[in-house]
Amino acid sequence: MLIFAGGWLPLAAVAQQLPHYTMYMANNYVLNPALAGIEPYIDLKLAARSQWTGINDAPKTLYATIHSPLNRRDFANNRIGIGGKVFMDQTGPILLSVAELNAAYHLPLNDVYRLSFGVGVGVNYHRLDIAKVRLKDPNDPIYATADFTKVAPAASAGLWFYSSNLYMGVAAQHLLEGDFGTSAASDALQLEMQRHFFATAGYRFRLGDFYFTPSAMLKFIRPAPLAYDVNLKGQFSDVFWAGVTWRHRDGVAAMAGFFISSTLNVAYSYDFINSDLRRHSLGSHEIILGINLSNEKGPKCPTIVW
Repeated sequence: MLIFAGGWLPLAAVAQQLPHYTMYMANNYVLNPALAGIEPYIDLKLAARSQWTGINDAPKTLYATIHSPLNRRDFANNRIGIGGKVFMDQTGPILLSVAELNAAYHLPLNDVYRLSFGVGVGVNYHRLDIAKVRLKDPNDPIYATADFTKVAPAASAGLWFYSSNLYMGVAAQHLLEGDFGTSAASDALQLEMQRHFFATAGYRFRLGDFYFTPSAMLKFIRPAPLAYDVNLKGQFSDVFWAGVTWRHRDGVAAMAGFFISSTLNVAYSYDFINSDLRRHSLGSHEIILGINLSNEKGPKCPTIVW
């Protein structure tokens, strides 16, 4: 969000947030580094999201994640997972790009439950396209000479408690909260990344060839109020799944996915809007393409991250 101020502060951009994901339950790793290496193959996800379609300069997001156990050949005894993720989010004149490397340690608690710890380190890149901003004083020389970009380190961390039918997790992103360094435009542009906190839990019930997984997520980003989602996902065998999400004060979303083969899967979601934005927007779309490398003889659907 851009905030225009008079007097000594020509322009300030504050409280920059990470992109929103509807289908995080299909790729919890995008929010929590503790999931790195949780499945016995190399998990590659490519995704695109168009939010509030029909509104000019609405958020658009592209991301890719990849992670794997360090020792895939002896997965039963493997403890370490590694991975990385990149995303690019464009909202009006502001571009946010993030690249991060992750590592996780999976600790067996007994024959059923495990607890994993994950951390991530990387870099944030912010850019403001001043040509897309309506300025109070376009003739101010700072806008002709300043470099409206900032680069800063990024860090994340998470915990994931899980079994074959249960999961609970907490994660924090952008732990290095604060002003992003200095540049020629530091007096005119202030970009701040706020810490993001997530807590989620779900349980899978089995009825013959059908699986039902209710789950919920809490999200807190200061100074915004606490937000939460309630989800219900149903899966038929290892072929097809469908689900619905109810998001507090923000509408509902429907989603579905197909396990095409042991190496290829795809998922799509559509967000319905119940706020005043519905008068101007056609909703939000998100698609994920999953590629499970080195899984030619493995199961078609995930055995743990369902």
